[in-house]
Amino acid sequence: MVPVFRAVALTVAFMASPVAAQSSAITETTTTFTFNLNGTEMTVSRTGLSCPSSCIQPMQAALGVTTLAELEVIAFLQEAVGSGTGLLVDVRMPDRFSSGSLPGSVNVPVATFQPSNPYRDDLLSALGVTNLATTPDFSNAFSLVIFANGPDDTGAVDAINSLLDAGYPAGKINYYRGGASSWTTLGLNLSVGQ
Repeated sequence: MVPVFRAVALTVAFMASPVAAQSSAITETTTTFTFNLNGTEMTVSRTGLSCPSSCIQPMQAALGVTTLAELEVIAFLQEAVGSGTGLLVDVRMPDRFSSGSLPGSVNVPVATFQPSNPYRDDLLSALGVTNLATTPDFSNAFSLVIFANGPDDTGAVDAINSLLDAGYPAGKINYYRGGASSWTTLGLNLSVGQ
């Protein structure tokens, strides 16, 4: 009986150790942050989902891309989506989208934005980009709000960076960092089967 107790005690001690706490990194390169407060070292660490792939995303996805909160997303839906000049884009996989997404959103999985996708030009054309074969013209391209599951989902930032690499103007791209998880945490409804 004693060896089993020691094994349990060792497991509990390991789980409480810094090595176990570091299994859920804050970013891909940083597992903890430390700072001094009045001579006392303070530590910020993270538990929960592992990074990668679930890494905390920056507040600003890229230079020139505006980050929105829920009230701004609602205003975007009412103004830009309602007038046909904007799209709310959910970059999660179709199964996640079909189980519930922000009302009025369209599903364009993050892989669709990548340069390796042979249909990316078709996507850009659907977004209103013209003259793709020569000099792309973004003047009639949709304004976009791009989101994923939440502040620890890399999908939206990856999609935004792919769009920027394709020449999409940063001023026509908005980032909803909170994503579907923050939306529902605030009690806002999801739409199923849109």
